[in-house]
Amino acid sequence: MMVVPGSMPKTIFSIAKLNKFVGTELMQSTKKNNLFRYLGILLKGLALVLTFWFIYYRIFTTTNLEEIKIYFQNHLEDGSKLWMFALAVFLTFVNWGLETYKWRFLIVRIEKMSFLRAVKAVLSGVTLSVFTPNRIGEYAGRVVYINKADRIKGALITVISSFSQLITTLLIGAFCFLFYLERFQPDTIGSLSIYIGIQLYVVFFVLIILTFINTSFLTILLNRITYLSKRFKKYIEVFSYYSQTDLLKVLILSFLRYSVFSLQYFLLLEFFGVSLTVQQAFILIPVYFLTLTAIPTITLAELGVREVVAITVFSVVSVNEIGLVSTSFTIWLINLAIPALVGVIFILNARLFKAQ
Repeated sequence: MMVVPGSMPKTIFSIAKLNKFVGTELMQSTKKNNLFRYLGILLKGLALVLTFWFIYYRIFTTTNLEEIKIYFQNHLEDGSKLWMFALAVFLTFVNWGLETYKWRFLIVRIEKMSFLRAVKAVLSGVTLSVFTPNRIGEYAGRVVYINKADRIKGALITVISSFSQLITTLLIGAFCFLFYLERFQPDTIGSLSIYIGIQLYVVFFVLIILTFINTSFLTILLNRITYLSKRFKKYIEVFSYYSQTDLLKVLILSFLRYSVFSLQYFLLLEFFGVSLTVQQAFILIPVYFLTLTAIPTITLAELGVREVVAITVFSVVSVNEIGLVSTSFTIWLINLAIPALVGVIFILNARLFKAQ
């Protein structure tokens, strides 16, 4: 092969220039990775501190904490209803197991995920939700366990999952609220109003269910808006990933989960001596959850809200305020506080940024 005079130095110069460029890119990439790594450590530390501080503050600023402890110990020593407490604790695993299954069922459309990794994601969401307004941290906590797929899509899918639970709470709560008025507040609203209310509820129920199981129409609708379709087309497509059968299954899972934490609440009411008939429980427990959902809260304002709502709702059948307060406190402890503390471990092990 003939070498053109003077070409060798140019070749060497080009290689040197290429090496310099690659070296610069690698250096910038390393700096970027280090930045995300340090930022990730900072955010994890912040999440750790806020979670422990909030739970500590929530527990030790609870009104009548000493009374709750004594009341709890007395009922444990009695032993006759200990099985109710044990079953309520066991149902915590069922509760979050159903939520994990539901979220994983939705999220596998964008990324394959084992049930164990889905558990880590869900509990990470619980951790970030306990100290954020209206639990919005739940979305960020879950998507950090999405490694390959688009995390914004993951957040939108999480919205679908959360919305299905919200629909369940609102529909069941609204239906039971009508009977609450009819039975416990007969002077507030007449029988004709109850009849009209039931008719309107049926229409509302059908519309909500049909809207949810046809979210694919939302993709069509949003794509007709030029501004949105041009900039967010790949995210709008998320709402077309699921068939009516898929979304109906999600609603059924939400209903099952709702039934589980309602049963937990009933068991703890009985354990703490707040006696209700089954009929009263079917009416008042959904109204309690509906009221909690309807009250927008920031994290610190939520402290004590559960107890106040419980006393207000159940006062129509019971004057056992310490039993009601103990029930609300315990349900928060086993369903949110303890799972949040477990989730801290998974947050610390998560990769917050894909660039890390």
